[in-house]
Amino acid sequence: MPAIDRLSRSLHRQPELSLEERHSSALLRRFLEAEGFRIRKGIAGLPTSFIARKGHRGPRIAFLAEYDALPGIGHACGHNLIGAASAGAGAALGRVLDRTPGRVLVIGTPAEETIGGKVVMAARGVFRGVDAALMFHPSIENRVNTTSLACHSLEVTYSGRAAHAVAAPEKGINALDALIRLFMRIQELKHRLPEHVRMPGVIVEGGRRANIVPDRAVGRFTLRARDLAELDRVEKAFRKAARRAGRETGARTAIRSLDHPYAEMRTNRTMAEVFKAELRRLGRRTVDTARKRMGSLDMGNVSQLVPSIHPYVAIAPPSAPLHSAAFARCAGGPKGRAGLRVAARAMALCGLELLTQDGLLRRVTDEFLGRHGRLIVGRDAAGRRRGRGALRRIRGER
Repeated sequence: MPAIDRLSRSLHRQPELSLEERHSSALLRRFLEAEGFRIRKGIAGLPTSFIARKGHRGPRIAFLAEYDALPGIGHACGHNLIGAASAGAGAALGRVLDRTPGRVLVIGTPAEETIGGKVVMAARGVFRGVDAALMFHPSIENRVNTTSLACHSLEVTYSGRAAHAVAAPEKGINALDALIRLFMRIQELKHRLPEHVRMPGVIVEGGRRANIVPDRAVGRFTLRARDLAELDRVEKAFRKAARRAGRETGARTAIRSLDHPYAEMRTNRTMAEVFKAELRRLGRRTVDTARKRMGSLDMGNVSQLVPSIHPYVAIAPPSAPLHSAAFARCAGGPKGRAGLRVAARAMALCGLELLTQDGLLRRVTDEFLGRHGRLIVGRDAAGRRRGRGALRRIRGER
């Protein structure tokens, strides 16, 4: 574990923003190359992405690494720990492949905080043939059954006509009026949509001087819903309201997507229970009540394609929430490294269980197929009874 401790500290000391993670990506690749992985970088058109592979036959177990930081507060989401844990888990599992048939992938997924690198990679087939995908996220609690909201961000631009706002306002078309009407329409929509739907927005452009009728106004909105199907209905209602506000004021309306839609997270409960058992062996108790507050994850898109888990491991107290300077300090301190060691070990053990426990991967697959009703590519049941000695060695059992 000292190697992944050092890796996490190196990532923490040099935080990089989304799609600028050149140093972070290189650090992870060098670590994995030293462990015998074959590396391809620049996957799916994302320059700081990579795939590291080890093994030649058997099921494919993928560990997903994030490593982008936040502006001004660095690794306040703990992605330095995510990257190091996935690399460490992949390295640990990769060391037993000479005795246990299987293939290990560590997939570097940049830009989680902005465009959603996993969304792009999922759409371009990067996860095709993967049998199980795992990652962890640092948090203020230990939780294995993760849920999230589907999400899509849109920009609305209204174009009007400038005029003197005092002497001749009737000769202008006020684009800001249209945008303000849209905010009012959103408040009306909230009464007709489910309570959990969210449509927050901000005005990013609304005119230059008070005595000029604004001829351009721009708002940005993020739409959140329980799942992609509901999100589609919400977005249709939002677009209708936006166009209506433009017609009522005479402004031209343009709507464009700011990102790729995030799907809701579908936790594979069979795999989550295995991870939970490993956490318990490592002295961690989990919170199993339903999440009342949640955001959106680009891991959701991966979970629609392959059986996936995105558990949380506590590294900070409740007083240090995600995306805060206090959480960033925890991510670079002793509590962060303690959580890193637990997460890396639990992921490696979970991966080994998937390769060695008779019937486990089939149950994981059956759960996924039962929920999605479609075939997954790349199933291979060979060799799952092997590797028990390796499993004991990773756990520290004798």
